Amino acid sequence: VIGNGAPMFIAGFRATTGFDGAIYTDPDLAVYRALALRRGLGTVVRPSVAVAAVRALRGGFRQGRTQGDPWQQGGVALVGVDGRVRYKYVARAAGDHPAVAAVLAAL
Repeated sequence: VIGNGAPMFIAGFRATTGFDGAIYTDPDLAVYRALALRRGLGTVVRPSVAVAAVRALRGGFRQGRTQGDPWQQGGVALVGVDGRVRYKYVARAAGDHPAVAAVLAAL
């Protein structure tokens, strides 16, 4: 997992999510740029984001305080030990995630 908040936020992310794997942070967004992940106001202010927010709220999820670049969108990249990107999903907007089945199939 690579986030873009300050290093001090890693412990809180781990506590909130229960994720016990490696967590890194990239406040300079170098990895995000290398993967050509989207960033900007247009990735946040759009109807699909409102729909995703309502879906998340109905599912019991609440967003906490923003702890990184609010305009930077994420994605999923699976990188082989040889350094080749084996799978890449670029989020189009906030709340856009790949199907879990597609990520697992790529593994």
